[in-house]
Amino acid sequence: MIDNLPNDTLTAVFRKVANQADRVGAFYEINALRSTNQRFRALIESDQTIRSEFLQVQQETRLDRFANARIEARNPAGTRTANDIITYHDVDNPDSQDAIKFHAAKRDIKANPDMVARTAIERNDVTDLRAQNRIMQHAASAEAFSNAIRGLAERFRQQGGRGR
Repeated sequence: MIDNLPNDTLTAVFRKVANQADRVGAFYEINALRSTNQRFRALIESDQTIRSEFLQVQQETRLDRFANARIEARNPAGTRTANDIITYHDVDNPDSQDAIKFHAAKRDIKANPDMVARTAIERNDVTDLRAQNRIMQHAASAEAFSNAIRGLAERFRQQGGRGR
């Protein structure tokens, strides 16, 4: 168990993970270890060299992590809230966070046409007023499209399934 490892070993684990070729993968692995192991987290916070290396990995991967977060927020099969996505991918730029919140709310409406805009906005903590307006417009468009399809289906049913 990693809880019982001496600091020298934890340092070696950190360096091995941090120095792998896949820097984004390294960040996610380090973050997972930080979130599940208090001693590993304490090592990163207390050792200035390790802290500096972690901050370097964090900086180098910022754009890739935002891209991953945006992909997840847009994924129609996704169920995590925007704040969960932001936390997992460690998105720390406020504008990037707003973008993730917007995409997650829009995704929720696409995935569940019965979801009203206000619910999607609240669920994903969308605070930007322009984004809220865009989400409400998207929800209204989705509802109008859904109603048009229902109307066509009803007309088709009334005609006995014959095309005219």
